[in-house]
Amino acid sequence: MGEGIIDLDVMCPKEQIVVVAGKKINTSMISFGIILELIDKVEELGDVKDGGRKSTKKMMLLFGDVVNKILKEADSTIDDKWIKKHINGFMYMTLIDQVVTPLLDGVTDSTKVTKKKQNLI
Repeated sequence: MGEGIIDLDVMCPKEQIVVVAGKKINTSMISFGIILELIDKVEELGDVKDGGRKSTKKMMLLFGDVVNKILKEADSTIDDKWIKKHINGFMYMTLIDQVVTPLLDGVTDSTKVTKKKQNLI
């Protein structure tokens, strides 16, 4: 086996800072644990069959939970009370769009590749 250096640091995403109530929160480095939770939530959301408003509400609750975990992980002083006090609905939707949606796209793309590989075996 050849020797070499695998530099995973070059794969780090471009830094993305969200400023809320004077707090600078780095949302570019999401832990693998949160990614796994997002996958669970996507699978849970896939189980919702009734469509319409109920599914939208469930989706917002699931993705909102991911946003909360990202914020709490980025800054340990952030808790649910702080989030409710400092983040409004528009800001929350922006966080989902700017932080969760790219993660979700990556998760679903990765799942598709894995399923294709499984079908080839």
